[in-house]
Amino acid sequence: MQGMKLWRGFLLGVVGLSLGACATVGSVRMEVLRPAEVSVPPDVLSVVVVDFAYPYRADSVHVMELGDEKATIDTIWVDDFGQKTIAAVGAELEQRAFFDTVYVHPQALNRPPVGRPGLNLSPLQVQRILDEYSAQRVLALEDLSYKTRIGLKNYNGYIVATLDVDAQLLWKMYDQNGNVADVFVQKDSIFWDNMENPLLVDEIALPSVRTSLEALADFMGKYYPDRIAPYWEVQYRPFYSGGHHLFARANDLKKVNSWEAAARVWYYVYEEGNKRQKAMAAYNLALSYEVRGDFLEALAWAERSKALFDDLGARLSETERKRVGNYIQELERRRDEELKLQLQVGAVL
Repeated sequence: MQGMKLWRGFLLGVVGLSLGACATVGSVRMEVLRPAEVSVPPDVLSVVVVDFAYPYRADSVHVMELGDEKATIDTIWVDDFGQKTIAAVGAELEQRAFFDTVYVHPQALNRPPVGRPGLNLSPLQVQRILDEYSAQRVLALEDLSYKTRIGLKNYNGYIVATLDVDAQLLWKMYDQNGNVADVFVQKDSIFWDNMENPLLVDEIALPSVRTSLEALADFMGKYYPDRIAPYWEVQYRPFYSGGHHLFARANDLKKVNSWEAAARVWYYVYEEGNKRQKAMAAYNLALSYEVRGDFLEALAWAERSKALFDDLGARLSETERKRVGNYIQELERRRDEELKLQLQVGAVL
């Protein structure tokens, strides 16, 4: 393990170890690159997003529950649900910059009187779309359904209002030959609730059915790209900022992104500290390697930290046990995702 080199010479003027210091836990904000569920080759540089879903129609789509009574209100249709969804997909893909160029076709392609439910894009249609935009992939929304449920109940003199909105979308990705490269059924929902005193307000503050469905279309459009494009995820990593007097020096180095120098300090503590300090220093060393993109080394140090913490027995708190255990699981995930990211972006960022 490369981290096992002796780094004692780095520290000048080191005084005796503080064996009785208290452990203090801080937090580091990180942006973690997650792979897409489906690996699109990195040489695919341009895509077109199209709405090929027929306007949704069904019975008992919108239901209102007043206590034990139910009523349907099926005259509300959001025929531009698909258009709003693909607009959100296009905007999200642009922001992620995974593809060089993202096009959004401006018109829905499967509408009355010519269109009908259940149609799929034909290879000829795919080729025409790709030729029109000089693109390499078509992302097609080919089917959609939605429903809402409004609930009103009296609770100790207050009116409790709820609104559940659900939708299901069928996505297909087509390659340059018109073949289906991926099929995905996306399901999601949004929930609102509110409680009001009917003596003090004239109406319950809930969004309208149309507004709620538009919000869901936008929401689902922003998350469909997780299927085909890597994304950055903000996470917060705990680390030991106290517990040894030299941790203060490491903290200063960490703040200016000198993670390698901070790691040398933590390694000195790992070599010279007591068992708890060794465990904390090993944990921090794991974090330093993760930040620098070496997940195997990070995992090795995290497992060493766990072994040292476990040796503390009854002196180990459940919080510390869970902390290092959860971190090992996250590092195992990052290790497993590394190869997938290499396939998708060509290199791990």
